[in-house]
Amino acid sequence: MLKIQVNLTSPRRTLYLEAISRMHGVEAVEKNADALVTDTIPDRSLPALIDHPHKLSLDQLRELRGAPTMPAHQWRYAPNVIPLQESRLRGQLGEPGLLRIHHWLTAETCPTSLAFHQVDLSHWFFSGKPSSRHSHSRSDYLQLHLGYPDSGMSLIDIATNRAGSNDYYSMHLIGSHGAAYADDHENSHLLLGRTGLHSLIPPANEIITIRNMLEEFLNGIIEDRPWDVTPEDTLNALTTVTEGADA
Repeated sequence: MLKIQVNLTSPRRTLYLEAISRMHGVEAVEKNADALVTDTIPDRSLPALIDHPHKLSLDQLRELRGAPTMPAHQWRYAPNVIPLQESRLRGQLGEPGLLRIHHWLTAETCPTSLAFHQVDLSHWFFSGKPSSRHSHSRSDYLQLHLGYPDSGMSLIDIATNRAGSNDYYSMHLIGSHGAAYADDHENSHLLLGRTGLHSLIPPANEIITIRNMLEEFLNGIIEDRPWDVTPEDTLNALTTVTEGADA
């Protein structure tokens, strides 16, 4: 039984504790832990999952290189994102060509502060950093256009302070052999390819997303292997967001 200490404040702590309660072979503890979940720089005595790593400074992230830490790139583990990446890795979509993401929220917040996770998904799907960046922004809107070395590109559209009471998220990934589509507005996730159209899963659930992320964190510890996400990934996404916003 692995013991995890969650050093976060609510509501994030509550979400993590609920996710842990749905897992086997792990329990939340207040002391004598085998691993930590934290949003600050930990010492190197225990493996640590860093929540909200994009809120750390670039210098702090550089300090994490070589440390037993996994940044919490939560959107990679969303149930409406995982099968899209799995389809890409299995070659069902072919080479990625165009990624389009719409993230529209009713909250009054800076759209640039929300760009990190979507830029990270773009890096992840295209397996690297962009070679060109263009952006257009105002107080409640950000559009990032990222070009990749193999002629792929992504268009990330983030809007805040929208009318109504519901947020909206959709993602399209078009490859040389097929296309995948995730749309939480219509509660569907579709895969379009040579074998036709398939509805895969319902939209993302935050607790399930965190549970999926914790499973990768724990499996890395148990299997004594590197995690699928590293501080370098965080640095790359933050650098793209910063340079894109200044472009």
